[in-house]
Amino acid sequence: MRMSRAQVIISAVALAVLAAGCSKDTKAGGESDIVGEPAIAQIGADPADGSPVAHPLDGYSVGAEESALIFRAMGQATRTCMTAKGFDYDPGPESTPPPPNPIDTSLLGLVSVSAAQQTGYHRPPRPTGGTSGTGDPAGEGPEYQKALMGDRGTKAGAADPKADRGCRGEFERQLQAEGVKNTASDLVGTLRGKAYDHAAVDSRVRASLADWQNCMTKRGYDYANPVQASSAAWPEQVSQGERDTAVADMNCKEQVKLLATWNAVLNAYQQVYIGRNEQALQADREISQQRIAAAKKLLGQS
Repeated sequence: MRMSRAQVIISAVALAVLAAGCSKDTKAGGESDIVGEPAIAQIGADPADGSPVAHPLDGYSVGAEESALIFRAMGQATRTCMTAKGFDYDPGPESTPPPPNPIDTSLLGLVSVSAAQQTGYHRPPRPTGGTSGTGDPAGEGPEYQKALMGDRGTKAGAADPKADRGCRGEFERQLQAEGVKNTASDLVGTLRGKAYDHAAVDSRVRASLADWQNCMTKRGYDYANPVQASSAAWPEQVSQGERDTAVADMNCKEQVKLLATWNAVLNAYQQVYIGRNEQALQADREISQQRIAAAKKLLGQS
């Protein structure tokens, strides 16, 4: 399966404003937005094929493994609560967290040489078998659902954030009792989006995208940008022509260091926003660490 339609639209918008300057924004990062392009010491090596790429703001967010740990703690708290109310509750098998996205793909399209060689622009099929159980056995009666969901299980309660969440809310209740706040802030996500917007119109990224286009033209391909290549009308069955195009795409990305340039530029903008919002980011990270510690304690890992 290729890039989603939403990603293509986002990419088209981003590429359409490549010639535009950066606009002002008062939501985060200061009254006026970044003026000028942050310096980059050097453009490093391309990331290893398909490997995760770390960015500065990652240090202020909850990672995949930590999210899975909190999810397990929520399931354990829910099970204990349901047992106390006389119900059997199985949170279901633990689902494996998806691997981190190796690099931004909505602007750059394909990012893996091996994937290009094997499946072109189609994503490899997902492994079959197994379930990601929800812990909500079908056919349970209203008493069970009331214990599990509380008032949130009703139409009126579903829309009320203050409604009783039943045993589903047990983990949060335990955290509140210990004085641990809920991480309601999405500052990291906001700053990631702002850094992305700047990187997409940065002159160094634009130059690298132009170099990519020239490289593809010399190889006989007429695409304005990587997303145009990956979102072309490829048939459902992967053809050799698609593989060849995808391989040429990746070879050109490597030749002009497009992935490395994007990575370096994005990191630079993230560092700017971290400097402007360090205190708030540290506060959010402290709350996240408290939640992680509480989850480990509940699971007997502390």
